[in-house]
Amino acid sequence: MNRLEATRIVVELAGDAPIIASLGHPAYDLFAAGDRPENLYTWGSMGLASSIGLGLALARPDLRVFVLDGDGSLLMNLG
Repeated sequence: MNRLEATRIVVELAGDAPIIASLGHPAYDLFAAGDRPENLYTWGSMGLASSIGLGLALARPDLRVFVLDGDGSLLMNLG
């Protein structure tokens, strides 16, 4: 399984849940897997997809929130 195939599975399982994608390959793959209104592509904000996802999950505990992030972006903003 490659990254795009895994992303397609996430989109399929997410249903109507929001998916936040980090810049670069996570965003490209999410768009290729199926662009939809619930997708958020975080262009120009390296390291902030996890923060945006956490904020959305805290603000809307009724939603299941998914974040697709890369290793470099995740390490950039863990604190």
